[in-house]
Amino acid sequence: MHKKDSIEDMKEIVKDMLEDTSRTVDKMRFDIEKSIVDYTFLPGKDIIETDDSVIVNIVLPGIEKENINLKLTENKLKVKAKFDFEHKMGGTYVTLSDRKSGYIRRTVRLPKKVIVEEAQAKFENGILKVEIPKQEKEEGTEIKID
Repeated sequence: MHKKDSIEDMKEIVKDMLEDTSRTVDKMRFDIEKSIVDYTFLPGKDIIETDDSVIVNIVLPGIEKENINLKLTENKLKVKAKFDFEHKMGGTYVTLSDRKSGYIRRTVRLPKKVIVEEAQAKFENGILKVEIPKQEKEEGTEIKID
């Protein structure tokens, strides 16, 4: 009977190991899928610096203005936008549907310190434009070339 007990114990140990491995693989798959989704939904940005201000353009297609949250400090702009996309393809016999929802987050480091209270934001055609005056204006002197 001693041999039978050890075989049953071994079966239980192997079963536990397989369950642990399965949970680990599932967690890894979830983490990889989340990374892909986060990377895929990282919005594009464009930073333009003029003499007087910093202009940040962020592409947010398919997002409603009400679902965008902005936080601004002297040197950083944080954008958080809620999205809810649904794609449907219908055929004669089969309809395919895919739904994704979540949040897009993007932090943009500004090239110069800005005046937070004077920032202006507009959202048109899926593009968020934030214009912020610089704290120190760049005034230059024109130099003539000989």
